[in-house]
Amino acid sequence: MIASDKSAWGEKGKHQAFYLYVNAVEYIMEINIAEFKKIADGEIINPQWAITKQFLEVNKIKMIDDEYVYERYSIGSRTQTYIDRKNLTTDVYNYDEIGFYYEVEDSRYFYYIGVDINKKDISDVGAVNGTYCYLSADSLDMTLEEMAKLTKLKYTEGASKGQKTNRGRGFYACSWAEYKFTDLTSYELEKSLNMLLDELEKDKEGVRKLAERTNASIVIVKYQYVSANAGIEIDIKTIERLKELNLGFWIDMYIQGERFIS
Repeated sequence: MIASDKSAWGEKGKHQAFYLYVNAVEYIMEINIAEFKKIADGEIINPQWAITKQFLEVNKIKMIDDEYVYERYSIGSRTQTYIDRKNLTTDVYNYDEIGFYYEVEDSRYFYYIGVDINKKDISDVGAVNGTYCYLSADSLDMTLEEMAKLTKLKYTEGASKGQKTNRGRGFYACSWAEYKFTDLTSYELEKSLNMLLDELEKDKEGVRKLAERTNASIVIVKYQYVSANAGIEIDIKTIERLKELNLGFWIDMYIQGERFIS
């Protein structure tokens, strides 16, 4: 029901310990996740940000057992720059933020609420498009078992040519396999894609063999909130990683939700 991105953090009871770097010196900070979620929940109950008010006019945050549900949380350092145009001065504020990615009812996109850990106040909000990426491969000549032997990675779903379909109304015209590594979808496209590449690069040689001998490509499924940023950016480093694995990609985009009305 509730999941968190724990790739960089370690649990410690009801608190979360995480590592920050200040002036190149590492130190450990402990925070109570529930305490900060309560602050974030408050922005849903009584919105102070105009964007939250607009979002909640046409969306509803998912609840289970009277609790607002989030898919994951993230913790990191942020920087804000304030420009005083009258006095021609610039003020830079560095802070640590914990952010919750709330699930939206009947939708596959999310609403992000960030909390300044030091000030214990809302520091950022906004809609987040849902994205998930996976490797897909199919072949007219090979069986699923033969395809699976090309890489050390384990497929999550698949079938052989001629096998009865899951619905039982026909037979597969080709062998196919899918490689999925996470159920979390509250990442923007490039982050989600690079997370998949991290997994595929654990067996570069095997993935290249799979790409050479089958019709293999990365599938990107994006759930675009109609009033959120629709831009897609894939930098040159990511493209180079794809090239090294001999993989292309295609994007399947779904536009969801209602536009802001105020």
